[in-house]
Amino acid sequence: FPLGETLVTWTVEDASGNIETATQLVTVIDTEKPTITAPQAITISTDSGVCEASGVDLGTPETGDNCSVASVSNDAPAVFPLGETLVTWTVEDASGNIETATQLVTVIDTEKPTITAPGAITVSTDAGLCEASGVDLGTPETGDNCSVASVSNDAPAVFLLGETLVTWTVIDASGNIETATQLVTVIDTEKPTITAPQSITISSDSGVCEASGVDLGTPETGDNCSVASVSNDAPAVFLLGETLVTWTVIDASGNIET
Repeated sequence: FPLGETLVTWTVEDASGNIETATQLVTVIDTEKPTITAPQAITISTDSGVCEASGVDLGTPETGDNCSVASVSNDAPAVFPLGETLVTWTVEDASGNIETATQLVTVIDTEKPTITAPGAITVSTDAGLCEASGVDLGTPETGDNCSVASVSNDAPAVFLLGETLVTWTVIDASGNIETATQLVTVIDTEKPTITAPQSITISSDSGVCEASGVDLGTPETGDNCSVASVSNDAPAVFLLGETLVTWTVIDASGNIET
């Protein structure tokens, strides 16, 4: 008997050849569920600049039925959010029997976050020291298609004289990393110190009205970083009377004191 209704005619005949008939309705229904195998699980990346994936190709399920398949559908969203989404595929046969299967769709974020480091800065050494502490580096500009998890830098607690390259690092919620650098320059603007030797009084050389080979002594000098040179403008020969000698100290950064 095929699917559907079949009318069976019963016939009775007696010994004299008289005939009578009657009919019987036989209805065959399909109660067997169709079969469906969902496509394989897939992993895809988010679309550029956004935290979701659209236009996802899910593939095609394998379906079958003892009679005929009427429809195949799924509940997939138009746009898949970051993470896992379970898609349910549904097959229905011509008799209304239904079967389902699920497919896992995983959306991952492979897009790096963005970072722009603060501008290069120049700071002076701390008073009396050849380094700078408590330096305000500023704040980098960061962004991500999903979300920023952390922002950090490798700046030292104390910056030494000269240039230091600070690396800023941003990490998003998916572990993607990007870096940017900032130049920090520490300069020495502090003058060195100098204390000239004591005033001296000397006699003129024998037979002349001047003094030569005068021992002026040594000045006391210092600097927060380093002294580069010490000099004076003393003449080779001192004339009778008073002469003011100027001592000059210069540090390694060119700062001068007299």
